Amino acid sequence: MAMTQRQYCLFMNGRIRNRNIGCKRHDNAYGINGGGTGADRRRADHALYAHMRENRDPMALPVLGFTRLFGWFFFNYHGRPWRGQLVRKLFPGY
Repeated sequence: MAMTQRQYCLFMNGRIRNRNIGCKRHDNAYGINGGGTGADRRRADHALYAHMRENRDPMALPVLGFTRLFGWFFFNYHGRPWRGQLVRKLFPGY
């Protein structure tokens, strides 16, 4: 990952085990602006897990659990009380 490339992985180093591209694909998979559904989010979460497993990442299972349990907090596709990425609303420079 180049130093100028955006960091897509929260709470973990995206520079190792090809994580950043997996996190980027995950973010984009179900509509970065909130256009996806719950099923889209589930597929994206499992695709990220598969990507991490392919790269023999020991964090694959914990990341799957975290994204399934807390992903709604960081990314809301329903539109209430917000729509899209909450982390970008709380930290605009992220």
